[in-house]
Amino acid sequence: MQTISLTSMNITLDTQGIVHVRYLEGQTIDVKEKIEEKRALLEITKGEKHPILISFDHFVTITKEAKEYSILIEPEQPFLAVAIIVDNLAYQLMADFYFKFYKPKVAYKVFKSYDKSIEWLIEIRKNPPPPKPKYKGKITIWSF
Repeated sequence: MQTISLTSMNITLDTQGIVHVRYLEGQTIDVKEKIEEKRALLEITKGEKHPILISFDHFVTITKEAKEYSILIEPEQPFLAVAIIVDNLAYQLMADFYFKFYKPKVAYKVFKSYDKSIEWLIEIRKNPPPPKPKYKGKITIWSF
């Protein structure tokens, strides 16, 4: 296993090839922390797509700017799929709102069970979903 420890999070690549991002207790995640996270993720994965597992200690706050920045840099991230572990209703609501409002381009799923999230990520790694289109809506095809 390989771990990168940052002030606000620990990022670990496990023996199954799953990257665990654990946001530490009481941290506020802003754009600066997301920039550090991106750098660490690219370093630990060597830029290759991996399944990602995100968990939160208590009292973690992610700013609106950090959420918006996350969507902006998502195509550059080494995300094959993302599972988020939630242990309370507040984090569940936050994750659900994030997915509905920001519409990530990779497969995301929220879990209450660590074991089920790992099972899902392993299945995704075995059978990756096709990439989601970059653009929504109508595509104009010109015919002459």
